[in-house]
Amino acid sequence: MRTHHSFKPSLVILPYFLLLAIGVVEVWSSSYYFAYKNRWGIDYFLNRELIFVAFSVFLTFLFSFIDYRFLKKVSLGFVVVALLLLVLLHIAGTEVRGATRWIDMFGLFMFEPSAVAEVAILIYVADFISRKSEYREDLMKGVMPVALVVGLFVILIAFEPDIGTAALLLFVFSGVIYVFGYKLKHAAGLVFPSFLVFAMLIYSNPQKLQRVVNFFITKKINYQVEHALIALGSGGFLGQGIAAGRYKSIFIPDSHNDFIMAGIGEDFGFLGVLTVVVLLGLIVFSIFMLAKDCKDRFGSALAFGIGLLFALQAIINLFSVLHLFPPKGITMPFLSYGGTNLAVDSMLLGVVLSIYRRCPLDGEEA
Repeated sequence: MRTHHSFKPSLVILPYFLLLAIGVVEVWSSSYYFAYKNRWGIDYFLNRELIFVAFSVFLTFLFSFIDYRFLKKVSLGFVVVALLLLVLLHIAGTEVRGATRWIDMFGLFMFEPSAVAEVAILIYVADFISRKSEYREDLMKGVMPVALVVGLFVILIAFEPDIGTAALLLFVFSGVIYVFGYKLKHAAGLVFPSFLVFAMLIYSNPQKLQRVVNFFITKKINYQVEHALIALGSGGFLGQGIAAGRYKSIFIPDSHNDFIMAGIGEDFGFLGVLTVVVLLGLIVFSIFMLAKDCKDRFGSALAFGIGLLFALQAIINLFSVLHLFPPKGITMPFLSYGGTNLAVDSMLLGVVLSIYRRCPLDGEEA
């Protein structure tokens, strides 16, 4: 028994199931009016979300029993599949609100290839770090090979356009290589040219440019953000109760998805938002402790990357709702409606549990 391990599985599994339960309740509470208005039936999104949750829980337990070191052997395959999916997206993707981010799976559900790209990047970067650690101070041998692969992903995602996810993956990559001994100037040098590309894309897209101008210059609040802030404020400390807070349902189109925290604030109040933050904080902190304790460089880098991804997703989502960031279209882990992101996040949590079960610690053989 690994009693000396600072990672406690209960501090990951219990918050995970609590977040899923909160998400299911709030998806229904935030979407029933929208579904009714479109004559789909008030339980339309709830029924689909229950299927997504069941499949995601299955993935969590499946990947917890798969040896995480197997992922190292197939890291290149993950990269190839993810790149092909992104290329297919640009050829046959479905455009929604001016962005082509989804592939329509025979009318059953929408699949988001950028979520698969997250997995591919995390595994490939961790694998590269574990194999090339002696070159971490060498720009050409230790940085550029992995940077070119990640850069290709970032460009393909940015041109969907999905600049929020592209920037998220760039920050995750930069954070992982810096923490694992790469020079800060190398990490910063990778971020700077990418942001030049982002700036060009924003400038060429009137809608995105207006959003940036409104946030940084005119201080004009985005429609959804304005109503999200009203919904949050109307919830007070304890909230109005499940489905009792109706402002989010009427005025916030994505209150069951990107803006689900506004619905949680209206229904469950400040206490509900704080509960979500604490639960996510427990998961992220526990994963970082696992990364610190694990003596296998691949397992440690992979765990840290997963924890950093969850942390940045949560921060960007919440800060967008609170008008501290421009809206980015980043979902809240384990809460927002949708199959692809929930399945990927749950799968990654299963990988974390696999690392806990198998990663060598101090005094153990690798």
